[in-house]
Amino acid sequence: MQVQAHQLDQHLQDKLQGVYLVFGDDPFLLNQTLDRIRSAAKAQGFEERQRFTQDRDFAWESLQTAGQTMSLFTSQQLIELELPDAKPGREGGQALQDFLAQQSPDQILLVFGPRLRKDQQKTKWFQALSQAGMFVPLYTPDRNQLPNFIKERAAHYQLVISGAAIEQLCDWYEGNLLALDQSLMRLSLTHADGEIGVEQIRLQNHDNSRFDIFALRDAVLHQHHKEYVHCLQRLMETGTEPTLILWTLQKLHQALLAIQQAQQRQQPLQTIWNQEQIWSSQQQLYLGLAKQQTPELIGRRLHLLERLERSIKRDSGESVFLLALHIGFAFRADTIEAQLAPFAKTVVTN
Repeated sequence: MQVQAHQLDQHLQDKLQGVYLVFGDDPFLLNQTLDRIRSAAKAQGFEERQRFTQDRDFAWESLQTAGQTMSLFTSQQLIELELPDAKPGREGGQALQDFLAQQSPDQILLVFGPRLRKDQQKTKWFQALSQAGMFVPLYTPDRNQLPNFIKERAAHYQLVISGAAIEQLCDWYEGNLLALDQSLMRLSLTHADGEIGVEQIRLQNHDNSRFDIFALRDAVLHQHHKEYVHCLQRLMETGTEPTLILWTLQKLHQALLAIQQAQQRQQPLQTIWNQEQIWSSQQQLYLGLAKQQTPELIGRRLHLLERLERSIKRDSGESVFLLALHIGFAFRADTIEAQLAPFAKTVVTN
């Protein structure tokens, strides 16, 4: 059975499904949806939770063992499986079908990962699991859908926002739902009563502009290293979601690669400016930084981004702050070694 994300809460009020499949590319939507399922499961007695991630060290026998082992202290369990590439392979596909065949009514299997292509939805493992449970595809709202999304999130925070203010939020946060939600949360703390207009939105953005995620990106673009450290420290101190920091650094990394590739192929850059939402006032900064990129620097930064993602999503034990610090300095080869000298013993460069 397939349901849309906005229909999920209604279904979660009834008896829960034995299987939930949640796939989408937006980290905010994915985390929100997973938390809703987890909360509903816990409310209905599924207090034990086991989590697995399909990585190079993962053994599919672990899923079978989890399915056969129940805790002495609880009779119901939620088993989570993250598929980072949404490709369990032949062995994994069979293991998922085998789990389904012996699944207990006291178990819920929650499988999640990035957005599935149509051909992936036709695989045997997906067909078997979706027919046995519920598939929740997640789609990032486009510009036309974003105002309704903002109204829904505003209602969640008990906010009333004017149409003009919603349009302003759309302009600022299109493509970055996590930052949008954090902005609404801050508004709920400072403007609990009355309708919120454009002026209140702009005042809040001004108050937070120096330390928000956009300031972190701009510090990298301008290569203002002290400002980058200051912004990063402030974001960590104020409880900014680490996935938002990761998303910002990944997006900047990908934009520079896209610019470099377009130049090498002698393609017009306007497509890149539109896709990456890079304003004319920042285009020269992006072009200047793109010229500094070498294969070695790109590879080093990609490796660090992967480590940061593992640290956030799988609690690898590495410092989120130090990894993000290193990545911010890894956008130019002529500055990285000197700027990171004080941290060399903690974070290595390869």
